[in-house]
Amino acid sequence: MSSYQYYEFQALDRPFTEKEQDYIHTLSSRVQLNRTQAIFLYNYGDFRGQPQQLLDKCFDIMLYTANWGSRQLMFRLPKSLINSADLEPYQVPDGIEISTTEQSVIIDINIQDEDLNGWTEGEGLLPRMLSLRDDLLEGDYRVLYLGWLKAAPLYYECEPENCIEPPIPANLNKLSKPLQAFVDFIELDQDLVDAAAQLSPIAETKSDSIKELQQRIPQISEQERNDFLARLLQGELNLNLKLSQRLRSLSKKPTPQTLSDSPGRSLSELITLSTQAENLRKQKEKQAAKQEKIKKIQELAPRESYLWEQVFHEIGCKQVKAYDRAIVHLLNLQDIAEYQGKLPEFQARVRKIQQDYRNLRGVMSRLQEFKLWQD
Repeated sequence: MSSYQYYEFQALDRPFTEKEQDYIHTLSSRVQLNRTQAIFLYNYGDFRGQPQQLLDKCFDIMLYTANWGSRQLMFRLPKSLINSADLEPYQVPDGIEISTTEQSVIIDINIQDEDLNGWTEGEGLLPRMLSLRDDLLEGDYRVLYLGWLKAAPLYYECEPENCIEPPIPANLNKLSKPLQAFVDFIELDQDLVDAAAQLSPIAETKSDSIKELQQRIPQISEQERNDFLARLLQGELNLNLKLSQRLRSLSKKPTPQTLSDSPGRSLSELITLSTQAENLRKQKEKQAAKQEKIKKIQELAPRESYLWEQVFHEIGCKQVKAYDRAIVHLLNLQDIAEYQGKLPEFQARVRKIQQDYRNLRGVMSRLQEFKLWQD
């Protein structure tokens, strides 16, 4: 049986050099490559390179998915722009790994879940999540926390009550589209997200615009401005990110810091809260469905006589599609009768249909299939 493996690498800080493009071509003759992206797709065989090494050498973010339950998202962050110690609490053995190279911090969210066993197309997924790297550089660790929620029940061998959650980021109850795309990618239970979000603070975290950052340039000293210009001439990598980070540090806007003073909940507590959230959601959905059904019945009730006329008209057509339409009308009439307390009258009319049209096998079989048959 064929397999499906999809790797997509994306460079964000700079395009590839010709030497890097040549190197990438050595890994596969079938690679789909442009100046900032490389895609490797396998239905047979496997990737010859080492994904983490390739990421560190040429790229900034990587997505991998396979049809046996693998979902992986990796980020490369400039070491000078991130404090790796802040990321370490979100690690899960074999599931989320934080490592460092000479110039970079590598975040590897690697989910191996047999319940994800299925054919999930990777094309088009990564572009929806690219901005998560910027979030991490700005101190928004929600993607790491959400990854922990998925990985912890899969990988931790300890008892759930002894597995304590990492620091809780702000705004878990208000996920961005890229974060929701990540939740969908790893198929994280939304009820578990809602449970975890109960202790997540709400923070205004609107990013500064380029214009706002430009207005802060006079706030840094002339010496510091000259230093940035000198480093620009030297071609320092990620200098624009470093300058943006420096200018954002002058802002009085709150940043999406974690709720560090909140005591961590155990995985067991989170699972219990998730079950409670699921029950509440289903109760609300059931109530909403009931109200919607009542609304529909109230709209149809004045047309009851017309619906009965349509039932007999459709049966009289003696056509398969017409029988289907007749059944739809009968189901609506059954709802109206039940709502009005006139179910016996409805059942009596159905028995009359059974008697009058007993030779129409298509009608009889449909009455039985949709449990409208009356003995």
